[in-house]
Amino acid sequence: MSKQAKQPIIALTGASGFVGKKVLESLLPQNVLIKALIRPASVSKCIQSDKINWIEGELGNPVSETRLCAGADIVIHMAGLVTARTKKDYYRVNATAVGELTQAAARAGVKRFVYLSSLASRHPNLSDYAGSKRAGEGALARKMGAMKGVVIRAPAVFGAGDKATAPFYALIKKGYLPAPGGHNWAARKISLVHVDDLAAFITKQALSGDSDGRTVSLSTRASITWPEFAAECEAAIGKKVKVIRVPLALLYPVAGMTSVTKRTLGLGHLTLGKLREFLYEDWSVDAEFQTGTDLQKALRATINEDSLLQ
Repeated sequence: MSKQAKQPIIALTGASGFVGKKVLESLLPQNVLIKALIRPASVSKCIQSDKINWIEGELGNPVSETRLCAGADIVIHMAGLVTARTKKDYYRVNATAVGELTQAAARAGVKRFVYLSSLASRHPNLSDYAGSKRAGEGALARKMGAMKGVVIRAPAVFGAGDKATAPFYALIKKGYLPAPGGHNWAARKISLVHVDDLAAFITKQALSGDSDGRTVSLSTRASITWPEFAAECEAAIGKKVKVIRVPLALLYPVAGMTSVTKRTLGLGHLTLGKLREFLYEDWSVDAEFQTGTDLQKALRATINEDSLLQ
């Protein structure tokens, strides 16, 4: 009588975040066991299942990272700071902690490491955030050892339930699309990935090893301009969506003041670094990893705060 195959153990960081929750939901039906790092006293707010072992601790804490990685076959690292007070804070979490976690995983005998980075890392000089994400990729590469793995540089992630982008899509629902103005604004290119597409890639292709050794950028739409995005939103909701060009003469003073309040009080999001990211002319990605998801359908679900039909 043959022994039953051991269930793989997958260790997660960032499982309580917007993307992380979707990844967790995608993993639960699979034949795996899950260990997930969670801040102390937050376990009661998370999905509960006998397949999940919540590890209370902090990223950057050697004891927490050792406990998380012990016995794991795969690590999926999704935790990070999108906004922070200082450059030091960004690098502590998005770079130093990545290297420490990678080292802990290598010591524990983890076989594969999946790292969710950001497309912003493609241009590290734009902002402290972008620089810290590129530094995190470098820390990962230096500490990988014999582990296999993949770096996923995610473009702008969208989907129902994201608190960060909800005000933006609420305006679109009313018929207005705010876009940064300035020279040649209509030709700026962005790329988008729906959260369900991203979660599916992380929990299938990335875990299978199909993309080992690569840095990939998954997308629902690999390249789109602001006017094209407005047209897709119009078609999605059956309502005129007007692009509101926000002048740079307004954006720069606001970003300058926000940079001060962010550093001193921790308040605000549109800092000068974030503004430089928004104004970059080309955030398009290679179409190799563009999914077949219908963009209008995905936008309709996001704008109306519904789950994407699958």
